[in-house]
Amino acid sequence: MFSFNKPVVLLGGGVCVTDILLRLVQHDYPLIAADGGANHLGNLSIVPEVIIGDLDSLNRRSHWESVTRVVELAEQDTTDFEKCLYSVDAPLYIAVGFTGKRLDHTLAALHVIAKYSDQKRVVLVGEDDIVFVCRHVQRLSLAKGMRLSVYPLEPVAFLQSTGLLYPLDELTLAPTTMIGTSNQVIHDQVTLETAPDSDGAYAVILPIDALATVIEQMAE
Repeated sequence: MFSFNKPVVLLGGGVCVTDILLRLVQHDYPLIAADGGANHLGNLSIVPEVIIGDLDSLNRRSHWESVTRVVELAEQDTTDFEKCLYSVDAPLYIAVGFTGKRLDHTLAALHVIAKYSDQKRVVLVGEDDIVFVCRHVQRLSLAKGMRLSVYPLEPVAFLQSTGLLYPLDELTLAPTTMIGTSNQVIHDQVTLETAPDSDGAYAVILPIDALATVIEQMAE
């Protein structure tokens, strides 16, 4: 187990927006590469704290072993993303490079953050959007006019919401029945509150512009 007292960046082998990665590294967040995620670093002169995975996609393994820690976890019951999550302890995980290219990989990443939603705070960062999974109450400070989508991963009953153009009051969202995409922030304080007896997981999807704000709030 690798432990950190600050948010960490997890880097996968999917689509990586270099500007976003560099911005995060400049904030002095530790960088952990998930297997072939390290391949993104070849021309960036960045060395991750550790590379974790089954290592079937890692290029230049001998090079990386000479400059940083490389941990091979051969089990095939989990993805490299999940291997990083269960091997690293941190207050927040900023996951870059786990979306794009292949839809099944993006869905697998969403599955992982839903699986760990009771244990770890994870923000999945794509090219245009960010997503994180919640249960129960979620409070956020966001810019007015921002797009906000609520996508249920299982049935979830909302008691109320505040700060949204289309309130979720007394609505039950569920896959294949009702979802909450393309809502809009109308107040700088947003609250999503589920009913006391509802334990369903739901994804909150925001534009990439909200990343810095969400990191600041979720790392508290």
